[in-house]
Amino acid sequence: MEPVPPTVAQLHESSTDEPCSKKAPNPELVDDPLEVARSNLDKEIEAAELAFRAYEASSLRKLDALRLRRNRLAPIFRLPNETISSAFCFAVQGFDKYTEGIQSLLAISSVCHDWRDIALECPRLWTRLERVSFPLFELFLACSKHTPLDVIFDGEYEHPEESDLPEYLALVSLHTHQWRTLILQYPEFDQVVPALLLPAPHLEVLVLDCGPLLHAQGSDSLELLPHPFSDHTPSLRELTLAAIFVPFTHPIYSNLIKLDIKNIEYQKPDSMRELFQVFSEASPLLEKLHLGFLEFTSSSVAGPSGSVSLPRLQTLGLQYLKPPWVTTHFLSHLAIPSSAKLEIIGDSELGGDISTILPPYSTIHSNLPNLPLITTLFMHVQDSCLCAVSGRTVQKELFSFEFGADPVFQMAAIVSDLGRIFPMPLLNSVVFCDLHLGDSAAANMELAIACRDFLGRHPTVTGLAFNNCHESMLPEGSQKRYLGKKSYRTHSEILCAATPSPICPQLEWITIEKYSLDPEQLIDTVNLRSVPRNPKDAQAENGSGSEAGDKCLTRVNILGCPQFTKAHLSALRKRVRVGYRKKAPHYPDESESE
Repeated sequence: MEPVPPTVAQLHESSTDEPCSKKAPNPELVDDPLEVARSNLDKEIEAAELAFRAYEASSLRKLDALRLRRNRLAPIFRLPNETISSAFCFAVQGFDKYTEGIQSLLAISSVCHDWRDIALECPRLWTRLERVSFPLFELFLACSKHTPLDVIFDGEYEHPEESDLPEYLALVSLHTHQWRTLILQYPEFDQVVPALLLPAPHLEVLVLDCGPLLHAQGSDSLELLPHPFSDHTPSLRELTLAAIFVPFTHPIYSNLIKLDIKNIEYQKPDSMRELFQVFSEASPLLEKLHLGFLEFTSSSVAGPSGSVSLPRLQTLGLQYLKPPWVTTHFLSHLAIPSSAKLEIIGDSELGGDISTILPPYSTIHSNLPNLPLITTLFMHVQDSCLCAVSGRTVQKELFSFEFGADPVFQMAAIVSDLGRIFPMPLLNSVVFCDLHLGDSAAANMELAIACRDFLGRHPTVTGLAFNNCHESMLPEGSQKRYLGKKSYRTHSEILCAATPSPICPQLEWITIEKYSLDPEQLIDTVNLRSVPRNPKDAQAENGSGSEAGDKCLTRVNILGCPQFTKAHLSALRKRVRVGYRKKAPHYPDESESE
């Protein structure tokens, strides 16, 4: 036990002595005995209160000491401070929102003195700097000490006269030598250029965005930033420039693994050639390359004489490049590995003709070796204004094309082009999603014909999925349908196995989702498709066909088609395995499968 403080002992002694109120008053000194008695009682009360407060303070200190000793016996205090600080870092960095991470950090710092000391002595906790209250921003900057900083000013675009960003930037620009990440969005870039002139030897990630998409455009005729960071960014690996031009000959493009350039107009004839020199000489080990909303306006553009290889590229994104031939130019002169993903987004200027943006067939094989590896293809109409196509293998997605166009007039052409110019020898499944072109029967039938012709070019297909497509894409009967004098095949003929050369002869499974489909027509199609086409190996009695020389339909999945009754499902199950959900998957599961 700790000794009682002397002050407390004296107070205790004085409070336990014979009370003054019980002592006989001295009649020679007091005129009024009652007043003397009251005065003595007041003194005794004051002494008792003083003693109580002293005991209380001493007890609280004692309790704090005991609790501290107890807490130090907790398992977490057996860990080194370095381990605890690492745990703090994981906790703070686990939040998606910066403000939530700050709240967590402040909560950690207020648990106890030891945790507060550990947090304050761990600069890594304070290195992410965003726009919070200015005093808190200053606190974070001070606590970060000399650790590399991640400076992120990526909020909504603000008018310069309404923004206090220059105040924050002026403070943090004094620490340019510590910057590891700088993400800066600001429409009036000339106001922040002074903060980007000092060397940044540790800068690894740089994003300079000079305005919201479609509202700002840079130009190679306006060199607002000719010598950023005094031409000294030796550690830079990821660079994004939006509506701000930096000459391609600048060392900032050296040794990059990620490059994103958008919203810039190139008027000089040598711009294309200099950009390809970035790929071939400055940063040949790029892993991600994205070019968006770039426009080459020179009447004569000098490009590379041959292909430029990017052996480590993982993603190539080309978005709204103008004129349309620019996309073709990049695809014709960039050789990417077979594992890379190709992303292309265009607009109606392409006229739905994919051949206007893809290089010749022979070049596709050499420069785009990922396309022949596709095993699954998705065709999708989005929001009645976007035609989307994507392809993947079992492991990953390899390409996605999106065209801002009118699907009524252009989707059929896109599907037709896919069948003609896309090398997909390994294709085994196709998914048609939202192929419903409104009330235009002619457009829907034309699209159905294009899909049939596409499937006719790919006999390796073993699976088909139809999600919310037009009825012309579904089996409606074995008869032909007519529009004027021109006859059209229906989907039932696509799936029919009785024709001399059936489409998708290797078809093994079908998925139908959210359709007003006549169950009897599907039953007829399944009966035809589930009978082996090789008479010698046919097993018509049980319809299994598992040992047949030719493959046949073995499974049907029906999702979101409540018109199918138990009798219909029973009839189907006599020939194939059936997976059934009365509602589509995003509704509560009401599944009944076999």
